[in-house]
Amino acid sequence: MASKLKRFFFLILLSALTSSLSFAQDEVELSDIRTYTYLPKCIEKAYMNSDSVRLHSGPIEEINWLRSNRTECEENSAVTRRLSLRLMELGDNEYGDDNADLKVNKKELYRESLKWARIAVKEDTTDDINFENISMAFAANVSVASLKGKAQLADSVRVYAEKAVEINSGNHRAYHILGRWHYEVSKLSWIIRKLSKLVFNTSPSGSFQLAVEYFNRAIALNDIPVHHYWLGLAYLESGKKNEALSQFKYLINLEDDGKYNATFFQKEAKKLLEKYG
Repeated sequence: MASKLKRFFFLILLSALTSSLSFAQDEVELSDIRTYTYLPKCIEKAYMNSDSVRLHSGPIEEINWLRSNRTECEENSAVTRRLSLRLMELGDNEYGDDNADLKVNKKELYRESLKWARIAVKEDTTDDINFENISMAFAANVSVASLKGKAQLADSVRVYAEKAVEINSGNHRAYHILGRWHYEVSKLSWIIRKLSKLVFNTSPSGSFQLAVEYFNRAIALNDIPVHHYWLGLAYLESGKKNEALSQFKYLINLEDDGKYNATFFQKEAKKLLEKYG
């Protein structure tokens, strides 16, 4: 009887958590070969070569190139991190379908991404972006993990994002990750939390108020659409409808410069205004 009850709880949890804690990084369109003059010369060259391969041969060939050339530079954690990020991006179509025609295995991509993210952190424990990246890699793996895996991995998303902002309080992406973590975890009902504690002896605890605070901090550092969109959703969940609508109105009135998925967020904001306005 006990095993059947546990299985019943597991199925309830699985349906509730399958799509939780899924994150995506800001998309930057690669219209030409960018320059990276702020980086060490060797890393700058590696990034430009990586961009060139991606532009002319596609994302899979770029990943293969990064695997083969990862250790060419003395300060190679930035190249290792890019390899991890590119693997995540290949499996992530949350805000678009750029890779829809590619046959990819998300679990394998995300698993390898986390492997390289761990290596990048070991290569340089002083770089906040390495910790931001491993936080995202954990989040990606949470999104495709079994329920037990979700329960075991979820808190790592928060822990590594907090480490990133501890190293660099100006990392807007890490604050966004923390906002998303608190938002997603707070949406879980008390029943699901109770079942999670009962079945797996672990239950993450989030706060919509903290989500709002983290998204506002992200906006203060970098005023881009994705932060406003999620701030609006966090306000909605907090019962602050007027504040939420203000964020959505801000988005639809933005001039679309083709960057940061502005078009996507404007369309989503319009839907939410029609629903709640």
